Amino acid sequence: MAMAKIIKIDELRAKLDAEENFYLIDARSGEDFEHNHLPEAIGLAWGPDFEKSLPHILPDKDSEIIVYGTNESCVMAKGAADFLEKAGYARVGLFSGGMVAWMEAGYALEFGRAS
Repeated sequence: MAMAKIIKIDELRAKLDAEENFYLIDARSGEDFEHNHLPEAIGLAWGPDFEKSLPHILPDKDSEIIVYGTNESCVMAKGAADFLEKAGYARVGLFSGGMVAWMEAGYALEFGRAS
Protein backbone atom coordinates (compact mmCIF):
# COMPACT_ATOMS: atom_id res chain seq x y z
CA MET A 1 0.00 0.00 0.00
CA ALA A 2 1.54 3.26 -1.12
CA MET A 3 1.61 6.09 1.36
CA ALA A 4 0.05 9.36 0.25
CA LYS A 5 2.58 11.62 -1.42
CA ILE A 6 3.74 14.32 0.97
CA ILE A 7 2.98 17.77 -0.46
CA LYS A 8 5.16 20.64 0.73
CA ILE A 9 3.77 24.13 1.28
CA ASP A 10 5.60 25.63 -1.74
CA GLU A 11 4.14 22.96 -4.01
CA LEU A 12 0.60 23.54 -2.72
CA ARG A 13 0.96 27.33 -3.04
CA ALA A 14 2.15 26.90 -6.66
CA LYS A 15 -0.78 24.61 -7.50
CA LEU A 16 -3.28 27.12 -6.08
CA ASP A 17 -1.58 30.05 -7.83
CA ALA A 18 -1.60 28.17 -11.15
CA GLU A 19 -5.27 27.27 -10.60
CA GLU A 20 -4.44 23.62 -11.22
CA ASN A 21 -7.37 21.25 -11.22
CA PHE A 22 -7.36 19.27 -7.96
CA TYR A 23 -9.45 18.76 -4.86
CA LEU A 24 -8.17 20.28 -1.61
CA ILE A 25 -9.80 18.44 1.28
CA ASP A 26 -9.88 19.81 4.83
CA ALA A 27 -10.21 16.73 7.05
CA ARG A 28 -10.73 18.70 10.27
CA SER A 29 -14.11 19.04 11.98
CA GLY A 30 -16.89 21.07 10.40
CA GLU A 31 -16.55 23.66 13.18
CA ASP A 32 -12.82 24.05 12.49
CA PHE A 33 -13.51 24.36 8.76
CA GLU A 34 -16.09 27.11 9.31
CA HIS A 35 -13.67 28.97 11.58
CA ASN A 36 -10.99 29.06 8.86
CA HIS A 37 -9.58 26.96 6.03
CA LEU A 38 -7.26 27.12 3.06
CA PRO A 39 -8.50 28.85 -0.11
CA GLU A 40 -10.54 26.58 -2.41
CA ALA A 41 -10.75 23.87 0.27
CA ILE A 42 -13.70 21.53 0.65
CA GLY A 43 -14.67 20.61 4.19
CA LEU A 44 -14.88 16.82 4.48
CA ALA A 45 -14.32 15.94 8.12
CA TRP A 46 -12.62 12.62 8.80
CA GLY A 47 -15.11 10.55 10.76
CA PRO A 48 -18.16 8.29 10.42
CA ASP A 49 -19.76 10.21 7.53
CA PHE A 50 -16.56 10.52 5.48
CA GLU A 51 -17.17 7.46 3.30
CA LYS A 52 -20.81 8.38 2.61
CA SER A 53 -19.79 11.82 1.31
CA LEU A 54 -17.10 10.58 -1.08
CA PRO A 55 -19.23 9.71 -4.16
CA HIS A 56 -20.84 13.16 -4.08
CA ILE A 57 -17.74 15.24 -3.38
CA LEU A 58 -15.07 13.16 -5.14
CA PRO A 59 -16.78 11.23 -7.96
CA ASP A 60 -13.63 10.78 -10.07
CA LYS A 61 -11.10 8.37 -8.55
CA ASP A 62 -8.43 9.59 -11.00
CA SER A 63 -8.60 13.20 -9.78
CA GLU A 64 -5.73 14.61 -7.80
CA ILE A 65 -6.70 15.03 -4.16
CA ILE A 66 -4.67 16.82 -1.50
CA VAL A 67 -5.74 16.33 2.11
CA TYR A 68 -4.73 18.51 5.04
CA GLY A 69 -5.50 18.92 8.72
CA THR A 70 -4.22 21.02 11.58
CA ASN A 71 -0.50 20.22 11.51
CA GLU A 72 2.06 17.50 10.78
CA SER A 73 0.74 15.22 13.51
CA CYS A 74 -2.93 15.54 12.49
CA VAL A 75 -4.40 12.04 12.62
CA MET A 76 -7.57 13.20 10.84
CA ALA A 77 -5.66 14.19 7.70
CA LYS A 78 -3.57 11.01 7.73
CA GLY A 79 -6.64 8.86 8.33
CA ALA A 80 -8.53 10.51 5.48
CA ALA A 81 -5.60 10.20 3.07
CA ASP A 82 -5.09 6.51 3.94
CA PHE A 83 -8.80 5.84 3.53
CA LEU A 84 -8.89 7.54 0.12
CA GLU A 85 -6.02 5.39 -1.10
CA LYS A 86 -7.66 2.20 0.19
CA ALA A 87 -10.92 3.29 -1.49
CA GLY A 88 -9.12 3.33 -4.85
CA TYR A 89 -8.31 7.00 -5.35
CA ALA A 90 -5.15 6.96 -7.42
CA ARG A 91 -3.59 10.40 -6.79
CA VAL A 92 -3.74 11.24 -3.10
CA GLY A 93 -1.41 13.77 -1.51
CA LEU A 94 -1.03 14.88 2.09
CA PHE A 95 -0.18 18.51 2.82
CA SER A 96 1.69 17.61 5.96
CA GLY A 97 2.08 21.08 7.48
CA GLY A 98 -1.64 21.78 7.43
CA MET A 99 -3.23 24.91 8.81
CA VAL A 100 -0.35 25.67 11.14
CA ALA A 101 2.27 25.79 8.36
CA TRP A 102 -0.08 27.77 6.10
CA MET A 103 -0.72 30.42 8.78
CA GLU A 104 2.95 30.57 9.80
CA ALA A 105 3.81 31.33 6.16
CA GLY A 106 1.38 34.26 6.30
CA TYR A 107 -0.88 32.95 3.51
CA ALA A 108 -4.51 33.98 3.26
CA LEU A 109 -7.34 31.93 4.72
CA GLU A 110 -11.03 31.70 3.94
CA PHE A 111 -13.79 31.71 6.52
CA GLY A 112 -17.32 30.31 6.76
CA ARG A 113 -18.88 27.50 4.78
CA ALA A 114 -17.30 28.57 1.47
CA SER A 115 -16.93 26.69 -1.82
